[in-house]
Amino acid sequence: MSPTGLLGRRERNKAEKRRRIAEAAAALFAAQGYARTTTQQIAAAADVADGTIFRYASTKPELLLMVMNEQVADLVEKGRVAAASAPTVHEAVAALMGPLVALVRAQPDAAAPYLREVLFGEAGVHRDAALALVDGTVAQLAEILAPQVDAGGVGLSVEESARFVFSTLVNEVMRGALGRSPVGPENLTARVGVLLRGLGVV
Repeated sequence: MSPTGLLGRRERNKAEKRRRIAEAAAALFAAQGYARTTTQQIAAAADVADGTIFRYASTKPELLLMVMNEQVADLVEKGRVAAASAPTVHEAVAALMGPLVALVRAQPDAAAPYLREVLFGEAGVHRDAALALVDGTVAQLAEILAPQVDAGGVGLSVEESARFVFSTLVNEVMRGALGRSPVGPENLTARVGVLLRGLGVV
């Protein structure tokens, strides 16, 4: 076999192991929560050696980020598509953030530590990817808000307004994941209304 063919097979094997690890981790995090899932359980479910996991994610939190980033990326895209066809700015913001609320409701035991790692975790390739998802969502919010927000009137740029809306809503989502406040579409809509009124959007 040529060196090129050997390299190709190695890359395919590596991608296959990553896929198995990600799928096993996602299933276990969803079934029994992040805290109760060990990397040994994930390795066993993925049929890889214990140490193999750390070739793809250097720590358990990085593994959580790796797994959840894939889910969140899909949800962010669904939110973007829904927001594009929403008839009002309020509904567009709620549509963009709605999939994140749905994730928290479906997997609170994984979503809460994921959001913590995104906001406060240590630097790493998977956290960088998570922060890129955040920046992309904030940019989309800014695009939605730009025609509506009077930046001079509220004392914040459109970018700052978008980041304020995102941060506040994520904080509420996190409180919901921890069981400290209700989390659902109706609660999201109400909070969006309060925030946008504060920015002069009626």
